[in-house]
Amino acid sequence: MSSFRNSFAGTNGLNYGKLLLIFILLFSGSDLFSQGFGRTKPGYKTFDFNVYKTPNFEIYHYFQNDSVLHEFALMSEKWYYRHARVLGDTIKDRNPLIIYENHPDFQQTTAVGSLIGIGTGGVTESLKNRVVMPILETRGQTDHVLGHELVHAFHFNELLRNDTMNVYSIRNLPLWFIEGMAEYMSIGSVDPNTAMWMRDAIINDDFPTLRDMTTSYRYFPYRFGHAFFAFVARTWGDSIIMPLFQQTARFGYERAIENVLDMRANTFSDVWQSSFRMHYDELIRNTDSEMSGEKLIFEETGGRMNVSPSVSPDGQYVAFYSEKNVFTLDLFIANTDDGKIVRTLTSSTRDTDIDGYNFLESMGTWSPDSRYFAYVAVKKGRSHILITDINRPRRTREISIPGVPFVNNPSWSPDGRHLVMTGLVDGVNNLYLYDLETGDVEQITNDPYSYVHASWSPDGRYIAYATDKKQPGDTSTAVTYSLNLGIIDTHDNNRRRVLPVFRGADNINPVFSADGKSIYFLSDSDGFRNLYRYVIDNEEVFRATNYPTGISGITSLSPAISIARETGLITYSYYFGGNHTIYSAMPEDFREEPADPEHIDMLAATLPPFQRVATNIVDRLLADNDRFPRFPEEEFQHQKYEPRFQLDYIGNTGVGIAVNSYYGTGMSGGVQMLFSDILGDNTLFGAVAVNGEIYDFGGMFSYMNQKRKINWGGSISHIPYRTASLGIEEERIFNEDSTAYYLRTNFQLYNIRTFEDQLSLFAYYPFSMSRRLEIGGSMARYYYRIDRWNHYYEGGFYRGESRERVDAPPGFNLARLNLAYVGDNSYFGLASPMRGHRYRIQGDKYFGRLEFYQLLTDYRQYYFQNPLSFAFRFYHAGRYGPTAENNLFWPMYLGFPGFVRGYSSNQFYQLQSFQNINFSINDLIGSRMAVTNFEVRLPFTGPEQLAVIQSGIFFTELALFFDAGVAWTTDTRPTLDIDDMSPDRRFPFFSTGLSLRVNLFGALIIEPYYAFPFHRNGISEGVLGLNFIPGW
Repeated sequence: MSSFRNSFAGTNGLNYGKLLLIFILLFSGSDLFSQGFGRTKPGYKTFDFNVYKTPNFEIYHYFQNDSVLHEFALMSEKWYYRHARVLGDTIKDRNPLIIYENHPDFQQTTAVGSLIGIGTGGVTESLKNRVVMPILETRGQTDHVLGHELVHAFHFNELLRNDTMNVYSIRNLPLWFIEGMAEYMSIGSVDPNTAMWMRDAIINDDFPTLRDMTTSYRYFPYRFGHAFFAFVARTWGDSIIMPLFQQTARFGYERAIENVLDMRANTFSDVWQSSFRMHYDELIRNTDSEMSGEKLIFEETGGRMNVSPSVSPDGQYVAFYSEKNVFTLDLFIANTDDGKIVRTLTSSTRDTDIDGYNFLESMGTWSPDSRYFAYVAVKKGRSHILITDINRPRRTREISIPGVPFVNNPSWSPDGRHLVMTGLVDGVNNLYLYDLETGDVEQITNDPYSYVHASWSPDGRYIAYATDKKQPGDTSTAVTYSLNLGIIDTHDNNRRRVLPVFRGADNINPVFSADGKSIYFLSDSDGFRNLYRYVIDNEEVFRATNYPTGISGITSLSPAISIARETGLITYSYYFGGNHTIYSAMPEDFREEPADPEHIDMLAATLPPFQRVATNIVDRLLADNDRFPRFPEEEFQHQKYEPRFQLDYIGNTGVGIAVNSYYGTGMSGGVQMLFSDILGDNTLFGAVAVNGEIYDFGGMFSYMNQKRKINWGGSISHIPYRTASLGIEEERIFNEDSTAYYLRTNFQLYNIRTFEDQLSLFAYYPFSMSRRLEIGGSMARYYYRIDRWNHYYEGGFYRGESRERVDAPPGFNLARLNLAYVGDNSYFGLASPMRGHRYRIQGDKYFGRLEFYQLLTDYRQYYFQNPLSFAFRFYHAGRYGPTAENNLFWPMYLGFPGFVRGYSSNQFYQLQSFQNINFSINDLIGSRMAVTNFEVRLPFTGPEQLAVIQSGIFFTELALFFDAGVAWTTDTRPTLDIDDMSPDRRFPFFSTGLSLRVNLFGALIIEPYYAFPFHRNGISEGVLGLNFIPGW
């Protein structure tokens, strides 16, 4: 390696500069060797937050409606009182609550960094113990989610405050434990929805042990965790909850159960399962095992989850949401004759302007002629109603309801002119009427109650709905959120009346019969979720089904039935065997029984044991919704929000000191700090570290602002990079009369430091969650320091050492501007994307020591055909300009990981050593390159719904691959002519083979592969390789 020393004798030191390739590229922000993809949280609105202080909370809001804000504040204090009573704990300081007026606004929050999906009702994060949530459709939903999230606030408070625990103790808490505890404390032990899941598990002999719940994704942690805590609390008392939580956080659930409940975890699982089976068996025996009607959409024709069925007025088609495509719930149209899917109306991978579809608690609606279908999507931070002609693949119309940012569950009037829907304005729920011809909007309710699931009568005069307004004759002053049925007469000044049916139960999803004389609806009045019919004239009620589980969607408020206005055909979604199956039936197919509209029985909704044998705190507090301390009005204060940085996190890499006789004293260590304001609009990150001598001190400080639509930030850094090289120098040492000499050998160790001082600025503008525009720029100064250690040997004996600083190449400046357009709506599988597409189109301009342009085009498409995914990529990167091939930048190399497998430097020399090849490694190198890849990906081990072999912890993916690529320079050109052997032509390199990607618990993906490289002279022998990157 003495040539290294000689290269430094030159005047420009460019060969040395080659060694800086990876540093210059990575830390100048280039995406040449990085993924550069990912979805973006959009910020469509700028929220003007204020603060509302209560005795125990700081509520950050932008409400114009003080009544909604004050009601939310009282809810918060009520839940604080309840949880503190149960847990015997308090939160020392006012806990921050960040509240949004509706869910589309909540999806734009910057308080948490992760994307917020349609199905997320609220979030509690650990750094500042912030609870972040929107006002939801009904007051009951808002109340429940707030209570649920505040349990998590108490969780984090205990973890951070208790000397024997910390935030990392949460790793000992299974998801079912923390979510189940929150569900139990916010719902109690009587819940028809959780009971339905438990009965289903008993019927299908699929009731899990605690270990099953911990290791398998099959068991929904909210429902089974809820059942676990209800069983524990009703058996040992609510006072046991906090000790059990503390012990689990310290030692894990198995040891905690032994310490607190005095039994082994497997014994507990047996007792738990036996109790549920014993209590539910008799209830199940008294139900009908045979479904009414025909099975229409099930796992073989749709997916495992087929929900929100909406039958067309002529009864010919049914629209429904299904996870048939595994990764998303899309909207499909199927024939009602045979259940065959005839069209996909929506696709989360196709509609890149849409941020989400309201599949969770929404049902679309048909035009009276059964030609058009309308449904709700979230776009640009508000709800839109999309109308699609089912005979065409594109949307016919998009409607943004003026003045109503959130809408749900539209219903098309029989005359085709109006849509009635639920809307949220300033956090208040009401029903709105939209005129499809004029665009006028009419608010048809105006009070503090909630209204959902509106639907028209066949003659267009009446609108049925569900509401939490009390029934006639209910004179109680207690605040209740159970849902009742109501009717609006649009011909009588929108006169409303609430129907006297099953007071205290949840009665939802009212739909008029084809003759308009009855209303079908869902109710949990018997503890199950069954279908009922209400006769309008005589107010008689009939139970149409008596099923052991229930007619239900994804949540307890999801609409699950619809009726064809012309034929009377009824479609409904039935939950059984862990699946949602859609059935179709005519009214005469149901075996109706008279039902007493004044009688409800929640025994089947009670989580065992049915007879509580221990202290009851939770259920008693939940039953008295008005019971909590009253505070003087002056303890509720309005304040203007003023952002200020607070420390979120501080960490270190440890500190070490080393001393030796050769290199003196060295030190290593570092610290990182993260600061942000309470809303997450402003974030500041700082890190400093040292690794070696004082010259090896580095640091970086960055700032990001997410307050407005354009997110921007910058960073400043000083980073040292160390490399080393060995050199050998021999010197003749003559005697005094120069008649003889001996050789002295100097083994030289060069310690090369490259320093980068950089200032960078960046900004990006999200068009939607899947598309954004990026712009950035940086200025950097690169300079060097070289120290040489000399180790002298004479005749094989060590004679001493010395250290000296030697001349280094001159420093240089490098500036860069970049602009990129990025799209990513892909869905990740076990170790690589499986569905959707990604693309990045980027241009860079470099200034300073080098003047050139760099262009990047990277397009990737993934077609998922369960269980396989067919993945394709085209990639081009090139440098263009007068200094594009200056060797200060390392050339592009086809053998780098992620390009053409089988041609890494080691593999190339292996091929060269054992085979007769007619190319050199220089043919793989250039200033421009094009790569194409094709893979057939098979999820091998992992979750049951995705992988061939089920595994809860070992996630792997098999891939058959074909790679091709060519690199060229300004003096060469690519060619596809296999016979063209001209020195200025570059023929592509190919490889094919098999790889196995292994996902190591989400921390690292490794890819061992066996590749067969081939070029002009045919296929070479196979070579083994290993990558440490996710699949492209």
